[in-house]
Amino acid sequence: MDSERYRDVMGHYPTGVVFVSGMCSGEPVGMVVGTFSSVSLDPPLVSFMPMKTSRSYVRLLESPVLCVSVLAHDQVDVCRTLAGSAADKFDKVPWSLSSFGAPVVEGAVAHVHCTRRTQVDAGDHWITLCDVVDMEVARSVTPMLFFQGGYGAFFPKSMSARGDAELFAALRLADVATPEVEALATRLDCEAAALVVVDDDELTTAVAAYGGDAETGGQLGQRIPLVPPIGMAYIAKAAPPVAERWLATLADADQLASYRRRLDSIVAHGVEITMAGSDARAFERLHDVLTDYATGRFTPAGRRAVISDLARAPVFTEEVRLDDHEVFDVGSIVAPVHNPEGDVALLVRIGQLPSSSTGATVKTWIALLKETVATIERGLVDGAGRARLEEYRKRFARSAERPA
Repeated sequence: MDSERYRDVMGHYPTGVVFVSGMCSGEPVGMVVGTFSSVSLDPPLVSFMPMKTSRSYVRLLESPVLCVSVLAHDQVDVCRTLAGSAADKFDKVPWSLSSFGAPVVEGAVAHVHCTRRTQVDAGDHWITLCDVVDMEVARSVTPMLFFQGGYGAFFPKSMSARGDAELFAALRLADVATPEVEALATRLDCEAAALVVVDDDELTTAVAAYGGDAETGGQLGQRIPLVPPIGMAYIAKAAPPVAERWLATLADADQLASYRRRLDSIVAHGVEITMAGSDARAFERLHDVLTDYATGRFTPAGRRAVISDLARAPVFTEEVRLDDHEVFDVGSIVAPVHNPEGDVALLVRIGQLPSSSTGATVKTWIALLKETVATIERGLVDGAGRARLEEYRKRFARSAERPA
């Protein structure tokens, strides 16, 4: 087998990137490897495969304890420094000594503390088998990958599902809603936005307008994960398989029942109302989730944490009953925009509304929101609006056909 052909073919398979470190004669020593792997749960074993010619590995053999630092996607500079041969490379990266006596790279995703059990001859490499003595996740972000000779990151969703074509079609569709959303923000002195469904896993903010003293924020084109409790106004009218997949992420039976009642309420009233102030932490957590997702740091573990933590907040599942004389602090109101075939393609949301408003006032806001939605829906019937809707639907269908 030709070695260049071997490298080329195997380079099409991505590997993780870790730094294996220890202490040799009182000095830190280590090596970057792309061959780290879990081996056994009982007993807990891991392995890595250094080249037989590695001088760093020879020095690591003197260390009784090793630490495997799983490098994060944003530590490329750290990786390149540690992979070099400079004698002072440890002076150029942040690290500390673990309680087991091995160097720990700061900012890494996880640390695995281990001791060598044995090594096996494997051609021009050793297979080094290690016993795990302790381990922890230090930073829940996406890890670094090595692929086709370069370092990078990965998106937990299929990368094809994040294509620009679908996003561009979604943004063009929202052009139909722009004048109405801007007029609504001005009329209510609030924030108003149009969100478009990119696919069954994501929304995007396609239009944002601010009236009165409303503060600007967010980013147009920013992708938003469609996970509980996000996107309820869409899920409430989505096809049953889509809605059931969204609900299936809720493992708790009581929580699932609460969300089903909430979705039924949205269908009955035509809007999703979320109150503000009852759980400030929940709104802060929601903001953090959207930020992490937009920057590519939304990991599968992070997704599960959102569903188990954020989705439990009563503020997102409580049904709101508006009494004309009672006072409310409304966080947001969202209404779906239907295309002529009855499917939801857009959501219109209003926020930063005046606090301590009566139920009668909130009802006027809802009426104005529904008027805006009706106007947008008429714009999708024919002309430029219909053409953009057809472009969007074709892109949406192609995205749905791709593997997740």
